[in-house]
Amino acid sequence: MPGEESVKRTEAYAREHLANERTHLAYVRTAIALLSFGITLNRVSLYFLEAGPPAAPGGPRSLLREVVGVGAGMVVLGMALIAWAAMRYLRVARAIDRGEYRPDRTAILIFTAALFLAGAASIAWLFMD
Repeated sequence: MPGEESVKRTEAYAREHLANERTHLAYVRTAIALLSFGITLNRVSLYFLEAGPPAAPGGPRSLLREVVGVGAGMVVLGMALIAWAAMRYLRVARAIDRGEYRPDRTAILIFTAALFLAGAASIAWLFMD
């Protein structure tokens, strides 16, 4: 039947766009978590810096100053992830519309490598004297 192929194509087309939307929402949820945790780290470390007595340079309070920067960095990373997710969503939606979608393995490898390096740097930072 000629109409049956059209229905199958419409269903597949809708499924592809819905999958793209779910992927976008996953990126947004991750970005919101980064933003929230970064703000929390920043505010809590500032609270402890201001609430306690002054300490000697190089003491445990200097670690709190570094955490303030880590929190701010997480907020910036969350904002960058939101922008990247929006650009990716639009690019993939256009590719689906044209029937030319191909997975972007390079972006996945770069993103994975960046997260691995950030994790390695975090471990080094945690165990530094």
